[in-house]
Amino acid sequence: MSPRNVYSRPEVIGKKSIVLEGKEIHYTLRKSRFSDLIRLAIRSATGLVVTVPHQYNMNGLDDILLQRSAWILKHQNKMNANRFVLEDGLHDGQQVPYLGKLYTLRIKEGGERGHVSLAENTIHLLTGDKTPVEVMEKWYRHRAAGIVKTCLEKNASKMGLSFGRLCIRAQKTRWGSCTSMGDLNFNWKLATIPPEVMDYVVIHELSHRVEMNHTDRFWVIVEKYCPNWKTLRKQLKTYE
Repeated sequence: MSPRNVYSRPEVIGKKSIVLEGKEIHYTLRKSRFSDLIRLAIRSATGLVVTVPHQYNMNGLDDILLQRSAWILKHQNKMNANRFVLEDGLHDGQQVPYLGKLYTLRIKEGGERGHVSLAENTIHLLTGDKTPVEVMEKWYRHRAAGIVKTCLEKNASKMGLSFGRLCIRAQKTRWGSCTSMGDLNFNWKLATIPPEVMDYVVIHELSHRVEMNHTDRFWVIVEKYCPNWKTLRKQLKTYE
């Protein structure tokens, strides 16, 4: 490796944060000897990365980020909502999804037991004796159970179908499944996506009560009760 390759790597200065439109945005600040411009990038692993010239006067950086707030929020919100992985961990001030919208997470340690409450644009999490991830997953599961049950009963009635047991699971590759006995399993992460997309998932699984395979007949049933299923299916794939 040549000396130039070593020194051309941007130097990581550290983690910073800024409030944009009422939301606290965390970012990684880097300095580059070979860049004359300020560069912004949204990365799935690290979130917002801001790279500035090596001799840049940092006093003006906040103004630049405020000017680019629309771009930053648009792209970070899309990444956060569509690529939310609870197992990656949680931190105070992070944006977390619920029913397709993003909320600022506020974590407070202590208390007798873990608790989550929703207030306007904020989700408040009290850890108790659990980790934030454990408390949050339990909350998502509880929310998903109620929301999916309501959605399921509504659509089953509309479709004239019955179903067996409803179970909310942690599934890595599936949003839902239907057994030959009519039992329905759904991923708790349905609580993170928009209601209309969840509705498609529920109708999809209920349609398996009539046709277990993805035949032409199956998709005719889906389209009857969810005419825009193709659009919603594409949207669903962005959350996988």
